[in-house]
Amino acid sequence: MSDNGKNPNEDMDEDTVEDTVGEDVSNADLLSLMKTYMNNKIAGLEKNLNDSTHSLAKKVKKSENNFKFKGNKVQFDLNVDVLDNLDSAISCIEKKRPNKAISYLEESKELLNKRNKHIRITDKSEGGWQTVSEYLSDELASDSEDEKRIRAADSRAVKKIKAAKTDKQQHGRKRPAEAAGSSYQQAHSGGNSGGNGLQHFRAGASAGGAQGQQNPAKPSDVCYKCGFYGHWARECRRQSKNRVPRAPPS
Repeated sequence: MSDNGKNPNEDMDEDTVEDTVGEDVSNADLLSLMKTYMNNKIAGLEKNLNDSTHSLAKKVKKSENNFKFKGNKVQFDLNVDVLDNLDSAISCIEKKRPNKAISYLEESKELLNKRNKHIRITDKSEGGWQTVSEYLSDELASDSEDEKRIRAADSRAVKKIKAAKTDKQQHGRKRPAEAAGSSYQQAHSGGNSGGNGLQHFRAGASAGGAQGQQNPAKPSDVCYKCGFYGHWARECRRQSKNRVPRAPPS
């Protein structure tokens, strides 16, 4: 073969060949990395959307029920959380996501352990569930100060319970001035119905007597001295002895 018929590839040195191959490999790797990144990003967005939807559905489920007592609502909300985690764990197992299923089960275990702890605090403390309420309101304290938190919460709960009882007793009793005033009124105005009736009777009698003295006697009026009709006793001129009362004039 002459020099004019020489293959052009033979003029390419080894460095040029390596650069060309390396560039092709780098482009392929870059494209693969981009695909992986986009897939992960989409999967993350889908997961966040599912979690948000799931959390919203849980809130709606809790808000649909109204309870008369706060303790019943707390227990119901806990049951909803645990059941929800169990459903999520089963779904993850079906989708071949065992690690995520384990995380849901561990979260349920933590919720139940916390609930049992609150029950023990209630059983041992004087304040009962009020102590637990005070304990939960002090979230800034560290775990190492847990015993101090429980004692402080119990002390606050007992104080609140005693204050509520004292306030209830004070509102239930009459003040001394009010009680004395009420007794005074009953003593001077006739506390029973009989006294009031007697006063009204006397007033009516006085009014009737005055009216009888002022008005002239009617034919039907009887004199209590002689027993005859038509005049009053103050006007009587007859003797009542051996007198037979007459019937009133028709």
